[in-house]
Amino acid sequence: MARKSSRDLLTKLELTVMRVVWDAEGEPLTVRQVTDALNETREMPLAYNTVQTILTILKDKGFVRSRRGPSRAHLFVARKDRSQVSATMIGDLVERLFDGRVEPLLHHLVEGEGLSRAELEELRSFIDTRLDDREDRK
Repeated sequence: MARKSSRDLLTKLELTVMRVVWDAEGEPLTVRQVTDALNETREMPLAYNTVQTILTILKDKGFVRSRRGPSRAHLFVARKDRSQVSATMIGDLVERLFDGRVEPLLHHLVEGEGLSRAELEELRSFIDTRLDDREDRK
């Protein structure tokens, strides 16, 4: 698996900003709206200029697009959805930490995350369904 460039991955702060954009469900947001949404739950508020810079970086990386909005404001909307970004970032994690092997990651998650019996049974059901799907393809 080819290593992803930093343009394909998000930093922690970029991901936090993207969550706000994704939560808007396609509704264009101004920098002010993103800043306000972020600061609702933050102990240390982010400055407007910081959020504007992060949105510009996300635009340059291709994660959001912008267009002119009311007055001088720009409106931002996601170009890549949450599942696309998750798949890319998880793939990078598997490549970097587990040499491209998914099984050790799954072992780590099942053993280290203290999953309840119900969660483990849900995972078993999911795996059984996937196995059945593969049998049907033969």
